[in-house]
Amino acid sequence: MIRLIIKLIDSIVWPLTVVLAIWLVFFLNLSFQWNLNHYGMHPKELQGILGIFTMPFLHGDFDHLFSNSLPLLLSMGFIFIYFEEHKVKILVYNLLLTGVILLVIGDQGTNHIGASGLVYAFVFFLVTHAFFTRNKEMLGAAFVLIFLYGGLIYGLFPDYGKLIGKNISWEGHLAGALSGIFFGMIYRKEGPQQPMFFVEDDDDDDDDPDAYWKLPEQRASETTVHYHYKEKED
Repeated sequence: MIRLIIKLIDSIVWPLTVVLAIWLVFFLNLSFQWNLNHYGMHPKELQGILGIFTMPFLHGDFDHLFSNSLPLLLSMGFIFIYFEEHKVKILVYNLLLTGVILLVIGDQGTNHIGASGLVYAFVFFLVTHAFFTRNKEMLGAAFVLIFLYGGLIYGLFPDYGKLIGKNISWEGHLAGALSGIFFGMIYRKEGPQQPMFFVEDDDDDDDDPDAYWKLPEQRASETTVHYHYKEKED
């Protein structure tokens, strides 16, 4: 019981800490005019390597920040709950691969900011894992995230930003999706799996004459009868 409580607290505290850190950076940058957004991801440039780590903490406005916060919090929480032993690796590996892919496929001279790439990475990781394992809990978690992040699929297309009148980093979304799918396949045998309804019992012995699955006639025919004679008294 204590371990379960600790696990639940752990799955809430650390993702919430990351989200609060993102909000703190946003407010500090807004209040003191530090112009931190300049340190986002710059594809095909040396500075872009730094952007791998800084990009998720930088946001353009409140709408941008808020739209990423809840999906990021929930997706990280699900990973902490279902992948207790590998949670840190999953988060860090997706951060690195998402950044590297964006560094390669992004247009030179652009600046990408925001945690949406990580949101795509974590959501697609959970969806891919659920697809392979057919686990009902994982499928439920994946559908909740897709529902909350309504434009998930549309955000992968270049013209989606023009349709809604926003400058969206579809390359960052695509990079996150590819990363999530890749690591979802890599870790498909970890975390919750499809329940096994029929499990072989190694205790069943075909040579056991009293096996429960044998018919009464079969058990009787293999029964050894011992006769004890008592000598007749004169």
